[in-house]
Amino acid sequence: MPRSRRTPATATALAASLAVVAGAALAGGAAPAAAAPAAAPAKFHDDFNGDGYRDLVVAAPSGTVNGVQRAGYVAVLYGSAGGLDTAERKVLSQSTAGVPGTSETGDAFGATLAAADFDRDGYADLAVGVTGEDLGGVADTGRTTILYGSSGGLSGSGAQDLQPATRIEGNAYGTGLAAGDWFHDGSTALAILSKDHLELYGGWGAARGPVRAQDGHPFADFPEQFTPTGLVGGDFEGDGTDDLVVTGKKWFLEYVEGYSLYLKGGGPEGYTRSEFMGGPVAVAGDIDKDGADDLAVGDPTVLEHDEYDLSGGKVEVWYGAAGGPGAGQPEVWEQGSGGVPGTYENEDRFGSDVSLGDVDGDGYPDLAVGSDGEEIGTAEGAGAVWLLRGSAGGLTVNGVQHFNQNTPGVPGTAETADFFGSDVRLHDADRDGRSGLVAGAPGENAGNGLAWVLPTRGGGLTAQGSWTFGGAALGADGANARFPETIAE
Repeated sequence: MPRSRRTPATATALAASLAVVAGAALAGGAAPAAAAPAAAPAKFHDDFNGDGYRDLVVAAPSGTVNGVQRAGYVAVLYGSAGGLDTAERKVLSQSTAGVPGTSETGDAFGATLAAADFDRDGYADLAVGVTGEDLGGVADTGRTTILYGSSGGLSGSGAQDLQPATRIEGNAYGTGLAAGDWFHDGSTALAILSKDHLELYGGWGAARGPVRAQDGHPFADFPEQFTPTGLVGGDFEGDGTDDLVVTGKKWFLEYVEGYSLYLKGGGPEGYTRSEFMGGPVAVAGDIDKDGADDLAVGDPTVLEHDEYDLSGGKVEVWYGAAGGPGAGQPEVWEQGSGGVPGTYENEDRFGSDVSLGDVDGDGYPDLAVGSDGEEIGTAEGAGAVWLLRGSAGGLTVNGVQHFNQNTPGVPGTAETADFFGSDVRLHDADRDGRSGLVAGAPGENAGNGLAWVLPTRGGGLTAQGSWTFGGAALGADGANARFPETIAE
């Protein structure tokens, strides 16, 4: 596929208005307004105990709970002046008191995650996608659970159960989750993606009673053969309003490519939609600090010359501008070109995951890129992670870094099908203004999985002092957990 090929943006009005429903009952009216806050909202979207340090959420949706396989669990590691510590953690599942539902085979609790202070009480909360949940005898309908923060951190106390308005087999409610001011009323709302539609929740307050916007965004006109995979929110045009990107994949006759939708607007007047190539994962942030969010899209299986066998994967960066992602052309990053170390090889899956965070403390977010199919020596699918630097001019290879399990100082050994870099997260747990790296290898130890933590030192990441942890270190069942399949951004 030529690098420059893009689908023309075609704006389509998706909804003329929103009507609000409380629970499952429909009621006409405007979008939900935020209730008066009980306290100042949390400073950080992921500070669940309100101590001023950012916390890390990792999940094992394939994890075993009380002997039930693939029920799934979520763990929060609390930040502190000393950074992350597996002793300071909490593990939650559908077997935790107060959490809706029951741990059942294939529920996949923790398949998706989104953190925000929804009720504006000074403690961050966590939305958890349970995409394999069966409801009312309908398989894999899915549900989303809201876990609330407090001075004691996350717990099942007062947890809320959000279910789709219509139960459809295989619809996987919670396929994507994103928090933002979707109603443009100053509140923080939640967008929940299913395989065929999008729902919005807002109106949190001290009573913790979110209301659901009527299915004004059902996306019955999703592009034909389009399969959504996730949600990303941001102000991509720098106009002060939050917008959404639905990432996914699309069939084109005999092949599949990454494909995404840009949803501009929201509020009572609804969205307009444009489409662009690229997906199925993405992250948003203001890389060049120009006031508009930029979108970095991971495209690990892009078609090359009509052959997937030639694909090494790539990352496309759409810088914030009028028209949003899909307007104009993206900046493309690949191994072996533009100064990125490595060689563009088939099945590297460069762009398997992406994360933004300021590693060197210069004020510009840097980009971590996973390449979970990277071959290290003769170990196929061992995996690796790259770090590109942010600057006033956007991403740069000045100071570029890359790591794998054979990098001196990194624990472990690169082995076939470890998939190191399947999930990546840049995270500042000790509030020093510099983000370290958390990288997952769900294939490690025959599918038990491990997470690696690489600290920062000087002007970047360092392998010195890096360490690992898995489900067992958190007091959970680590066997066949593929830990951590999900890391909250």
